[in-house]
Amino acid sequence: MVFYSFDDVLRVLRVFRETPCEVSDELRGWRWRDPPLLSPYRVHVNASDLSFRCDSGRFGYLRYVSRVREKPNDDLLFGSVVHRIVVEASTWAKGVIVHRRPSSGRLFYDEMMRVGDELRGDRVFSRFRDVFDSLWSSACFVYSSALDRVLSSSRYLGWDGVAYRVVPWVCEFPVDGRLLGLNRAVRVDALIPPNVLVEFKTRPPSRLFEVVLAGYGLCFESMFHVPVNYGVILYINFEEGGRFRVYEHFVALDDALRMEFVERRDLLLRVVAEKLDPGLPPECDKSCPYLKICRKDYAQSWLRVDDNSP
Repeated sequence: MVFYSFDDVLRVLRVFRETPCEVSDELRGWRWRDPPLLSPYRVHVNASDLSFRCDSGRFGYLRYVSRVREKPNDDLLFGSVVHRIVVEASTWAKGVIVHRRPSSGRLFYDEMMRVGDELRGDRVFSRFRDVFDSLWSSACFVYSSALDRVLSSSRYLGWDGVAYRVVPWVCEFPVDGRLLGLNRAVRVDALIPPNVLVEFKTRPPSRLFEVVLAGYGLCFESMFHVPVNYGVILYINFEEGGRFRVYEHFVALDDALRMEFVERRDLLLRVVAEKLDPGLPPECDKSCPYLKICRKDYAQSWLRVDDNSP
């Protein structure tokens, strides 16, 4: 299920309790002043830059040095639309509960569907009508059922508390990544308080998504001095007609993932700081928004695109 209820959160936390994760103190985000976390340069990059496989770091050169305009492919555009739908559904669900105060899940469902009828006319959503309808309906079903369960537990609950029990995460949670060499506008797809990070992905599974999640965890630790040991990646696979399946991938943010983040961060920072084009990597990520740029700039014989890469 894309949309977590409070029962889902409890289920995930039980999984984490049974999954040990040891993290060395020197690899906690609050140790950002010390190696190996200490950023070796004064420049900053986006955490999401690390989600594209570019082992030479040319991605950073094109984005921050040459400032070449990106050309996102269909996969990236589709992913951004799905992300926006999930965020809109979660945000509106909280708003309907707090401001409309529906006395039943049925009333909540009807109001959410009315909101969906208005939003589907959006220029972006209208291009993916089946996807929008499927995701929005799923949110309405999950949250209306959760609301009925919460309301049945007591008649004297505050509506802010009800909203949290129904929609237990904060979408696009902002984190300042500057202490770790990232930009200040780092946004985690969702935060389940107090310290579980969630990412939504429509691209095929990749180790790099876990590396980026570890980077988010480090940034969170550097700001709040709260340990972040676990995260969840929700892989959303769509089929014909807007039908979808969701696969939960639980991630222990251990030392290995944190060091991979540091190594890839340092590579990208070095390329940006030295302002030297490192050339093409041995393989290019077929989802990279600069793929067509690199193909145009270099001879085809220099480029090998791995069809199995994420």
